[in-house]
Amino acid sequence: MPQQPPAAPRSFIEGLASGRLPWELFADFPEPGPEEPPAQREVLAELGELVDARVDGDEVDRTGVWPEGLVEELRARGFFQLRGPSGRGLTPYGLVQLAARADSRSMGVGQMLLVQNGIAAGALLPALEPGPLYDFLSARSAAGAISGFGDTDPAGQNNTLPATTATLTEDGSAYLLDGEKLFIANAGLADVIGVSATVTGPGGPVAGVFFLPTDTPGFEVISPSEFIGVNGLSASFRLTGARVPAEHALLGDATMRLPRAIALQGSYGRTAFASAGALAVLRNCLEYTGEFVARRRIDGRPLAEYDKIQRIIAANLSDEFAVESAVRWTMLERGPEDRAFELYVTKNLAAERGWRASDRTVSLLGGEGIETERSKRRRGAVPHPVERYHRDARTLRVVGNVDFINDHRAGRMLLARHQAGAPAAFQTPEISGTRLSEANRRHLGAAASVFPELYLACRRLVAAGLDPAGQEEAVILVGRLATELFALCAVLGRAQSEGDGPAQDLAEVYAEAALHRVTSLIRRLSAEERSDVPDYAGISRAWLAAGRPSQDPAAGPVKERVHS
Repeated sequence: MPQQPPAAPRSFIEGLASGRLPWELFADFPEPGPEEPPAQREVLAELGELVDARVDGDEVDRTGVWPEGLVEELRARGFFQLRGPSGRGLTPYGLVQLAARADSRSMGVGQMLLVQNGIAAGALLPALEPGPLYDFLSARSAAGAISGFGDTDPAGQNNTLPATTATLTEDGSAYLLDGEKLFIANAGLADVIGVSATVTGPGGPVAGVFFLPTDTPGFEVISPSEFIGVNGLSASFRLTGARVPAEHALLGDATMRLPRAIALQGSYGRTAFASAGALAVLRNCLEYTGEFVARRRIDGRPLAEYDKIQRIIAANLSDEFAVESAVRWTMLERGPEDRAFELYVTKNLAAERGWRASDRTVSLLGGEGIETERSKRRRGAVPHPVERYHRDARTLRVVGNVDFINDHRAGRMLLARHQAGAPAAFQTPEISGTRLSEANRRHLGAAASVFPELYLACRRLVAAGLDPAGQEEAVILVGRLATELFALCAVLGRAQSEGDGPAQDLAEVYAEAALHRVTSLIRRLSAEERSDVPDYAGISRAWLAAGRPSQDPAAGPVKERVHS
């Protein structure tokens, strides 16, 4: 009896795990349509007028303080209730676009709105079952409460269990919270806050999330956070015996830092946070570049006529196209469970593309790129805040966990689907009759050929007994390859949907560069499999054992120079 070919993958990660590009999914690419309400355009226009009139991004960055009355006006005009039954009807995709519009003026203002509507306590309502906690948060949200979510401990965010503790009272009616949280968006403004903490019970420690009003005795904001960008947004707080009713707690288990429903909603918010910021950076960089290039000449030749300048512009345009494509794929769909993997990796994809565009723009503008907005104003130059958004762009690669940790987790997600045994039969996706250009059909074929390569590499790593905690680089490379392949599928899927026009050219530029990166990643992963790499561990251990000396023998050990 002839062997039946394997069924087509039902999701992107299933395609990765089977070695087959799931083109059937991406060829039917989602586009904003009737599900995006007309009122959304009105909200976007209203917010744009408000931030343009009220927000001086340079002043917010310098002082870390919101313009007087801005928060109250945003609350009164419903911008803290953009989603949900009592909100203004924005979809997840619409919220990203709205936050990007505010971010283009001040990253802190846009992210404040996104945290409130996409990450914090009120935004978690869709993940909750009916009951006392749902009723508590729903009532607070309807009243216009500002909320935040505290997860990062002083020890970091990557321990399995939070360092903050929650102790059940003797009568079982409440938990007492003790600990500190750092870098918490909206903490200085919030009326209600969610907090991750560890509960130690008869069965061992488990993670949980606890919700409390910020006027609860024992809750104290201790310090605003000053970052290299996005000032005005975050603060740290301390909990000292803060009492939370037991019915306002959600307990998970010992294997996850957050309960799954909360973690999934948090993944959406984290990705939206980075995506909106990256889109703002990309769009601002294009605006700054357009103005700069139009007024500059070298030896009488317009700057726009130089090959390298044209490539920089095309690269930034294609990166904006890629981030927007990934956002559409992850936000214009039925539910986060359907595309949870893509949702997760879009965070790194967006943040890195925004950072690279910012880096190119700083180089293109030369001294104007690293000169502050204030300095430009003093000398009467066009005050593009390139330097400020360059700092903001770098911050996006850290918030929601640092980039290499996110790559590592993405790699672990994929490797967890692989087991030892005979490899599956590979199928080449049917791409004939596509609306892609000839160049993009070639790029699609090249991307499809990488899926089995990655599949076989994952199988070999698992069969060899890969230790994800001890061989981090191999796992990170798997995660980065998965991210690059998703971006390629999203870009080419959108180009397929849009047909002839600019989408084909932008997809071609993006895919050409992405496939060069993929080739490099495959080569590096092969080297990790062979252990054909320098002795990083030996170099590191020797340097640490020697007291971290400088390469300059005359400089002395670091610890002596720091304290001298």
